[in-house]
Amino acid sequence: MKKKNFGALCGVTAASVLVAGWVVANRPATESSDYDGTVLFPSLLEDVDALDTIAVRTKDGIATLKSTESGWVFVERDNYPVQSNKIGELVVKLTRLTKVEPKTSLKDRYDRLDLLDPEDKEDTRAKEVTLTDVDGEELARLLVGKRKFTLGTSEGGTYVLLPDGPQAWLVTGELNPGARARDWLVREIINIKADDIRRIEIIHPDGEVLAASKNTPDQLNYTVEEIPAGMELRRDSIADDMGRVLSNLLLDDVKKAGAVEFSSATTIKATFEGFDGFTVVVELIEDEEENWLRFKGIAPSDNSGSDTSSWDETIASLNETTAGWVYQLPGYEVSAIKKRMAEMVRKPDEGA
Repeated sequence: MKKKNFGALCGVTAASVLVAGWVVANRPATESSDYDGTVLFPSLLEDVDALDTIAVRTKDGIATLKSTESGWVFVERDNYPVQSNKIGELVVKLTRLTKVEPKTSLKDRYDRLDLLDPEDKEDTRAKEVTLTDVDGEELARLLVGKRKFTLGTSEGGTYVLLPDGPQAWLVTGELNPGARARDWLVREIINIKADDIRRIEIIHPDGEVLAASKNTPDQLNYTVEEIPAGMELRRDSIADDMGRVLSNLLLDDVKKAGAVEFSSATTIKATFEGFDGFTVVVELIEDEEENWLRFKGIAPSDNSGSDTSSWDETIASLNETTAGWVYQLPGYEVSAIKKRMAEMVRKPDEGA
């Protein structure tokens, strides 16, 4: 079995997984008479470089996170990259878990602690976490339930259930494994500030065009182009959110390109032109009330041959990240792409 350097794959240092001092420092201030003090997974620290896969099972399904030579990936999302720091955080917390006191061992009381297995209850909040090595051997497994915030320690506690028996435990440490894809995936798609965007053009499937632009980066507001005769903007800043669409754009979910159809009859096309000559084209469709987008960047050197190497690098990074993928984003992130002229203007006599 080939061992991997956990610190390198997760962005954590060896010092971050030294737990002995932590256990002493975070022992509950008021210990019960049956305080246990046993580390939940005493061998996990030694086995951490053998870690290959983390599976998080909830009522909504399973998230399988796998270690590769280039980093951690989300198996059910076609091996899209995972935030390695989240992996490190979870594993470090698991190594720190220490038994405080036993709780119920009666299954009909598990629900009070959110410890009913997802297979036993449709709306349970319990999360099963399993760590395995490359051969599929378990390094750790537990069912994670409700958190307890008033434990008398700096981190609080969590109710857990181990696979070796019916006894539920209160342990030190607030363990809250992500239950959604966005909790694990590398979320940033692109981050281009509005000050760098010169013009935005939105073309709707029915042919309507809405465009807004600035003459200089320090112009206060975007100017809406081709305002219909006899109409005025509802407010001077109404188009400004169009310029902010690409600023710190974060995904909610991801699919392989081809999993979502972008037909001409349903696709909104938004083109963002930069002051420095770059272009970003964003296509958007609504699929069962979900917003799915795909991206393509055109570097300044491709547009005009101008020498703006930093933007060439930014666009190259965008294309490398997004090639072959489509992204789900929340509605508030993309509402500006859906705007139409009727939302931007009014008749002067309609008032402020």
